[in-house]
Amino acid sequence: LLAVDPADPDRPDPDTDPAVCVAEDAMYAPTTLFTRHGGAGTGGRGRDATVVFHVTDRDLLLDPHAPGRGGVARSDRLGPVLLTQLARWLAGADNVTVRPVLDPDAIPAVDVHDPPAPMAEAVRLRDTVCVFPRCARPAGRCDLDHIDPYVALDEGGPPGQTSMENLAPLCRRHHRAKTFAGFAYHRRPDGSYEWTLPGGSRATTDPPTPRPGPTPRPRPSPTPHRRPSPTARPSPGPRPGGTREHRQPLPPC
Repeated sequence: LLAVDPADPDRPDPDTDPAVCVAEDAMYAPTTLFTRHGGAGTGGRGRDATVVFHVTDRDLLLDPHAPGRGGVARSDRLGPVLLTQLARWLAGADNVTVRPVLDPDAIPAVDVHDPPAPMAEAVRLRDTVCVFPRCARPAGRCDLDHIDPYVALDEGGPPGQTSMENLAPLCRRHHRAKTFAGFAYHRRPDGSYEWTLPGGSRATTDPPTPRPGPTPRPRPSPTPHRRPSPTARPSPGPRPGGTREHRQPLPPC
């Protein structure tokens, strides 16, 4: 759910732009996350809030209020949110727009420099921060760089240069270092990035950690009913001499 064009590198900073919902606004919102009351000069009208949640189709189809079915949705800005809380937010919103799930494998490469909005959003969801080692700038505030430099088709460049495999988010500082200062990098099969510095040394980022799936709750195994074993009486031991005592029945009176 986006309110601005993710492909625009000069879009407003989400930390200062009032149209973007941040974690502090959601935490102290008096009514609902998706309808915020405007301040002075807004006539009391609510503002649109844009929040991205990661949920599975199973989480959406199941009733979150059913016993034992409470799941968790994840937001990059808000962290984990219970599905019951998300359901209350959606129920209290005036208008909710849900975008289709982005399948990176279904986004085709294009022959233009600027990626289309679905591709740009999918890249930023795949790599949530700048891919330079130890840089933590959010991908939403980064440029989308062509790992292999883009060459226009009329200048002899190959088709399909703008693709999911050839794009990565870089903050403006590391984007310029890669373009003008002799830094180079490539994406590895595990999703990490290996950088080659101007002096020849190399540095590698950590591969992205996917969101773990729901862990099934173990069902308690039924305890088998065991009958108490009768206490065995010790048999009388032999008398001295190695013989046992044999009692004869008494004769009738």
